[in-house]
Amino acid sequence: MKLLVLLLALAISGCANLGRVEQMAVGGKPSQRIAESPLRDNVYIQGVTITSEKNIIGTKVGPGVFEQALEHSLRSVGLLSANPKDARYGLTGTIQKVDQPYFGVSLTVTIWTEYILLDRTADAEIFRTTVAVPYTAKPFDSLIASERLRLATEGAARENIAKLIDDLFSLKIGSTPIANDALRSKTTSSEEKLRELKRLNDAGLISKEVYLDQQKAILNAP
Repeated sequence: MKLLVLLLALAISGCANLGRVEQMAVGGKPSQRIAESPLRDNVYIQGVTITSEKNIIGTKVGPGVFEQALEHSLRSVGLLSANPKDARYGLTGTIQKVDQPYFGVSLTVTIWTEYILLDRTADAEIFRTTVAVPYTAKPFDSLIASERLRLATEGAARENIAKLIDDLFSLKIGSTPIANDALRSKTTSSEEKLRELKRLNDAGLISKEVYLDQQKAILNAP
């Protein structure tokens, strides 16, 4: 029995391939691309580390690959600064644990990542959270066990980053506005927001209801 378990684990693990950046990154929600936030164009990634590779088999989540996926995702929703030197907020990530199954038909992977957001101007931590969202790859996703494991791991990374982005857009950052000329110059005008909203609607990326609601909100904004 122990030999059977070992053989099944080896069949799933296969080669220790790193996850693919394009499969781990997220594009964000259409509403996030035009949402108001002090973080817009104002975040840089200070680094992603991993505490330990124990408990990680099969597809390994390399911190470098995860960091690239995080960078692509933040850029997609407009939070990543084009110039880290100008960014006020620094984001760090620590992969604390990766749960991957030794065998199974449907394979579920969960990645625990601690994120910390620092305000460089105030030299203070303003946000800390640990995100752990499971993702399951089912038999019809791939007949090959090692490929299902990779898909499950990439999906867990993708869901992890998506949850972080949701949290960042929900974050209330004090009552003091960020007043500097660099940020003001980056602020998206109402006209630009309306153009982007129309583009999303014309491309079918948002529903008519979302389009009208967002258009109304932009037009009525003070």
